[in-house]
Amino acid sequence: MCKPLLLLACLFLSFYSFSQQNDFLSFRKKDRTIKSYFKGMPIAFVHINGSGVNGIIERVYNDTIYIKQFDVRMLPTPWGTSVQDTVGHYDLRFHYNEIAAIPRPPKAFEFVRNGTLFMIGGGGYAFLHTFNGLIQKETVYPSTLLISGGVAALGFTMHKLRKYYYPIGKKYSMVYVKMTSPTK
Repeated sequence: MCKPLLLLACLFLSFYSFSQQNDFLSFRKKDRTIKSYFKGMPIAFVHINGSGVNGIIERVYNDTIYIKQFDVRMLPTPWGTSVQDTVGHYDLRFHYNEIAAIPRPPKAFEFVRNGTLFMIGGGGYAFLHTFNGLIQKETVYPSTLLISGGVAALGFTMHKLRKYYYPIGKKYSMVYVKMTSPTK
């Protein structure tokens, strides 16, 4: 008598514990999923008006993404230092088609890949060569300035050509995946 009752209780408990998943967004490159965004995950994107949006996903429902964005500021303490504090939060909602771009995650040695190291190195070497030549009353070689300026220009070109966002459009897409059943 006890075993069938226990089996029936476990059966009803399993029906209660299994629930349908929430809707989610899938960020794709052609047909391959790069990242999926679910409830409770952080998200950062560029809105179609050009402003950056970041926050925690509260809900994804009916083509709309609900985001909680926190306003974190540095506030002074009585001891003359500053501490980060959450001033408030904003409940935002966007249609998933309002997402214009997703930021690329930084890779290793990003300062070399984006040309920052070349700009600092080329400009610094040109400055030091000119400064040392003037202080020591020696010749400042134009060829050295041209080479160091070329390295700095190469770094500037690398910085301008580097893509920091995945633009939503031809190659990348944001897809809404509906997992909930329609309500009647």
